[in-house]
Amino acid sequence: MSIGLSWAHVLGDVFSASNFINMWAQIMAGHQLPPQSLNNSRTNKFINPLLSTVENLPFSLKRVDPVGDHWRITNTCKMISHSFHITEKQLNQHISKIFGPKQSAKVKPFDVISATMWKILAKVRGESAEPGIVTIICRDNSCDREITQVSNNGQVISIVEADNVKVSKANVFELAKLIAEKGVDETKVVEELMEKENGILDFVVYGANLTFVNLEEANIYGFELRGKKPLFASYNISGVGEEGVVLVLAGPANLNGRIVNLVLPEDQIEGFKYELKEELGVF
Repeated sequence: MSIGLSWAHVLGDVFSASNFINMWAQIMAGHQLPPQSLNNSRTNKFINPLLSTVENLPFSLKRVDPVGDHWRITNTCKMISHSFHITEKQLNQHISKIFGPKQSAKVKPFDVISATMWKILAKVRGESAEPGIVTIICRDNSCDREITQVSNNGQVISIVEADNVKVSKANVFELAKLIAEKGVDETKVVEELMEKENGILDFVVYGANLTFVNLEEANIYGFELRGKKPLFASYNISGVGEEGVVLVLAGPANLNGRIVNLVLPEDQIEGFKYELKEELGVF
């Protein structure tokens, strides 16, 4: 049996979607869930002070032509989905090769996978078009977990810039450190802009820059129906801008590792597969 959920971004982020379908299954099973109150206030740390005082768009946003009720943006190229699985053994070997056995335990797999994908796509796109700024979307761990279950603000949107770094020639170690340490939180600025525009203008986040989404902490295997849990669960995103998006998810329990789902321009897929096989031995 297969179950799918179509979830519009106006209802909340991907973490909210995971919690929603898991809670729905509990309700269908007859479990009584405790009432929870919404809390709209949130204080974000590490806010870019310049963006709070100027009228420029946050780097993580791109304004698009009006989409009306269709919620489909118009790209100049066809966007294609691709998915692959990195086994736990492959991932550990890759991290150990980059950071060494002593540092490997301190490294987040998401940072290494994102850095690897960043470099690969920079090579595919060529030096003149390599992505110098990327967007990172992850769960906001500063939010109370119970509140986050029913709210739509459970994620952080940040940008990372490869300042004075040629991404295609950089080592993955360097890029992973940028992702882990140099992210600038734009969440509050994005929220303020959306309130200011009041829905009049349309913007895109996923694919405005090359966007990496950390779903390692999304409870995608928490869904339970008639005592059974999913053998495989995954996410994909439509309406992605031309810079593309990379989703990193926990793999199923019997396989471990990570599932990586990408949405990229069609003419970059084959080049990506080639570079991925060279780098990781998977495609």
